[in-house]
Amino acid sequence: MALRAQVWLLVLGFAAAQTTNEAFQCERNIGFPKAVCFTQKCADAINGHIKHELDAAFKYMYMGAKFAQFTEDRPGIAHFLMEAAAEERGHAIQMMDYLNMRGIKLTPSFTYVFPFDSQLTQEIQNMTYRSALEEAINMEIQVTNLIYNVVSECVQDYHAADLFTSSILGEQHEGVRKLQGALKAYDDLSLNYIGEGAELAEYIFDRKIMSEKL
Repeated sequence: MALRAQVWLLVLGFAAAQTTNEAFQCERNIGFPKAVCFTQKCADAINGHIKHELDAAFKYMYMGAKFAQFTEDRPGIAHFLMEAAAEERGHAIQMMDYLNMRGIKLTPSFTYVFPFDSQLTQEIQNMTYRSALEEAINMEIQVTNLIYNVVSECVQDYHAADLFTSSILGEQHEGVRKLQGALKAYDDLSLNYIGEGAELAEYIFDRKIMSEKL
């Protein structure tokens, strides 16, 4: 009975291995461009993730525009957020270029409309300097977590996984670290300031960002 169970386990293991191997489609297709040597799960994951990068890019851009208004006059963080928007947009373009290079078309359902609804508009307009830094950290962590999900779906496609782990994840972790350091520096500078003094501390901190000392 034990021997029979072991045989069945071996058979099931072999079947599972065969199923896993079949998921990596590496046959020659007629016509060009055609996807060659890819997994559908990985292609779908990359296709789906592009929207998250664009979501982050547009929100960063909107936040940057908020602090660039003359009523806010915080060019340091405005520039910082616009650079973050450019980075996330660059990731989306990098992913689309990668799909094109692999011969994988963007899914027909890929349409994008950024939700400029009243709730989001009000949320961003009500942001303080500190809450904007906190929101940026949360966004970076959220996107980083989503990228890890893509990597897990691309575990059989080493090239696709490498695209995310070697460059994009490095930038994400560096971004989180930089933002955490900025928030700590902001809190340290603001620690002994209250009232109008708090605005002075914020102004000094913003000038430090502009001079790239943070």
